[in-house]
Amino acid sequence: MNPKKENRKKYIILVSVVIAMLLLWVTAYSISKERELTFIEKGIKDTVLTIGNILGTPVRYVKDKWEVLKSSEEIYQKYEEMMEEYTTLEQYEESIRELKEENESLKKILDLDKSLSNYEKVHATIINRNMNYWLDSFTIDKGSNDGIKKDMAVMGNGELVGYISQVSNSTSVVKLLTNSNFSNPISVKIQLSDKKYAYGLLTGYSKEKQVYLVEGISDYVEIPVSSKVTTTGLGDRFPSGLLIGTVLDIETDSFDLAKIVYAKSALEVEDMKFITILIREGEQS
Repeated sequence: MNPKKENRKKYIILVSVVIAMLLLWVTAYSISKERELTFIEKGIKDTVLTIGNILGTPVRYVKDKWEVLKSSEEIYQKYEEMMEEYTTLEQYEESIRELKEENESLKKILDLDKSLSNYEKVHATIINRNMNYWLDSFTIDKGSNDGIKKDMAVMGNGELVGYISQVSNSTSVVKLLTNSNFSNPISVKIQLSDKKYAYGLLTGYSKEKQVYLVEGISDYVEIPVSSKVTTTGLGDRFPSGLLIGTVLDIETDSFDLAKIVYAKSALEVEDMKFITILIREGEQS
């Protein structure tokens, strides 16, 4: 085919398409005027609108989906930001709680320094606990280099918690009064009034009830609930007057001859971090 004729044919088609589009535009514009439309004009208008709707539907669909997707991404981003802020807030609250607990522990250590002025005190930090024997013992960061010796009394938050059972140069093991192999009863006294006491023996610890067991007290003695239970000082291990807990409940033994006293400690042994070792005068080398 002659190239000139081919180009002429393409030119004619292009001009025809442009003219047709102009006619449709002019017709649609004229139809938009407020006047009565003829039958042909109505048909053309409906055709133009239909074609416009068909061509515009995919565009609107994609646009709507894009807006929904964009909105979802913004919502998710805001959710992540809120969760990050919430996590940070929880961490701050936990840090504040721990600092408050440590502050209370240190305050009680200072009170202990004042009340037991006749004893030299070595403050230590718990550095290790056995998960399987959490209430039996723990290791502290003080040892023989710090004057620590076996059987010295150990206090926590103002209460007696145990004694030194093993000593190395820089660490020691503390045996707790809550240990499951409690074998050496401790002489204790229960305050009945300002100058009156009932004497007995601390013989063990009930993990189920979370109380100490005090036995050997006559059934005729009236013991008020919330009375203080302290050490008597009899024996070489513990000084007199160390607080162990307060009376929670009282029962009579199976022979109806003596009382069994349940003493509750205010100390949460599970959460302890700091302890104090009591050293008698002249005992430190």
